[in-house]
Amino acid sequence: MAKISKRSNRSLRKIIIIISILFFISITINIIIYLKTNSYKNNYNNMIEQLNSITSSKEEKEKEYQKVSERLDLVNNIDERTNEVKKDFFTKAKQLEDKIIAGESNEKIVYITFDDGPYYLTYQFLEILDEYDVFATFFTIGDNKDVCYDNRSEDCSGMYALEASKGHTMANHTYSHGIWKGLYDSPESFMYQVKLQENLIKDRTGIKTNIVRFPGGAATAGGYKNRIIELLRENGYGWINWTASIGDGGNLRDHNVGWSNFVNNISANIEVLLQHDYNRVTLRILPDEIKYLKEHGYHIFPLFYESNMVNK
Repeated sequence: MAKISKRSNRSLRKIIIIISILFFISITINIIIYLKTNSYKNNYNNMIEQLNSITSSKEEKEKEYQKVSERLDLVNNIDERTNEVKKDFFTKAKQLEDKIIAGESNEKIVYITFDDGPYYLTYQFLEILDEYDVFATFFTIGDNKDVCYDNRSEDCSGMYALEASKGHTMANHTYSHGIWKGLYDSPESFMYQVKLQENLIKDRTGIKTNIVRFPGGAATAGGYKNRIIELLRENGYGWINWTASIGDGGNLRDHNVGWSNFVNNISANIEVLLQHDYNRVTLRILPDEIKYLKEHGYHIFPLFYESNMVNK
């Protein structure tokens, strides 16, 4: 009996030990499962957060991309948009002209024009026009202009593009301005010079000119005037002289004379003011001219083909 009792005790101890081991293993497994589960949960939560962050970042990137795309579209279509604005502006300017001419409006318009450029001094004219938020018309030539005529150490070839980029009207004054050098030898010689300048301006600005001013004025063409006008019309050009001038086409050096000429010439409800962007007297009085015109109710516009002032 004693031996059986001892065996029973041993068996019981074994069972207890086995149960203890199994219990320990069970607890250990549960702890491991718990830890693993928490780890998985944490990893899962982290992945959710990362996914949310990625999704949010993706949405922000998409919004940024959309904004950039819109900006790119705006830049890519800037020429088209600019042309639309110009077209609308010129349409309204023409309507205003019509009302003024018909006596239905007391508004006044002046077109400030500069002949014979570009020059190195033109930079300063452009700065003044920018300062007063004024657009003008530049009747340019091309002969001997890549090197600035009034500053031989400077390059003026980029001036055409600069004038155009600022919104001023680019107009044609023939390539050579050679009044006594063959320009008016025939209607064909005149048109040849117009085409040379047209191509130069187109190459440097992307703009095809459609307004021309006869060097010296239309009367300088003499007996060829009518035929030249026919050729201009056939080539899509209108032509224009001027209604007012400050007399700066020669050697005007007196400020008071220039100002007096300006004031005494400006009186009509629509004026085309002739000046030259090589004259320092003109440069000096330009700010006062602009102030005077605005104070006297003038709208200062750049010329456009449809204007009543442009002969077609």
